[in-house]
Amino acid sequence: MIYRANKVADLFGQIKKGSSYVEIPNMTGFATPDVTFGSSELNGAGMIGPVNIPDTSNIEAMEASVTTSDDSGNAKLLNDPESVEIILNWAVDKVGTDGTIDYIAHRAVIKGKASVLPGGERKKGEAAENEHKIAAWYYKEEIDGKTMKLIDMLAPKCVINGEDRLAKLHKALNKS
Repeated sequence: MIYRANKVADLFGQIKKGSSYVEIPNMTGFATPDVTFGSSELNGAGMIGPVNIPDTSNIEAMEASVTTSDDSGNAKLLNDPESVEIILNWAVDKVGTDGTIDYIAHRAVIKGKASVLPGGERKKGEAAENEHKIAAWYYKEEIDGKTMKLIDMLAPKCVINGEDRLAKLHKALNKS
């Protein structure tokens, strides 16, 4: 049977408050960080020109965002310029060729600091939304329990599609 991923069925976000996690109230959406690799230039004898190649040991700054309909209650924890740690869960429905429906579980853990405190536009008769931006130093994304991305800028660690891209470098440096 073939399954087709269709749409995001639901979202659920949590934020660390003290030593436990609480629900992010009124969350309407979020954006996980883009992982952008710096590049290294490869140039030498026998080549007809330089080639830029992505360098997994040179990752650019990451930023995530969470959108809420207001900043009341625990949503104000997203504005902490010292420490923000969130868990974002979402499910994508998948429909089988026989009509069966199942879900693909996604989970992201993001650690960082608030980088922009939301202002926001307000219009009479319309719901207000606030976009909370987080400068991230840690980002982990799992699909159905399997780690697909793990970027830890401070450790450093870079896992992509379940493969530790810095393992050989750490071994060469006797850091493994």
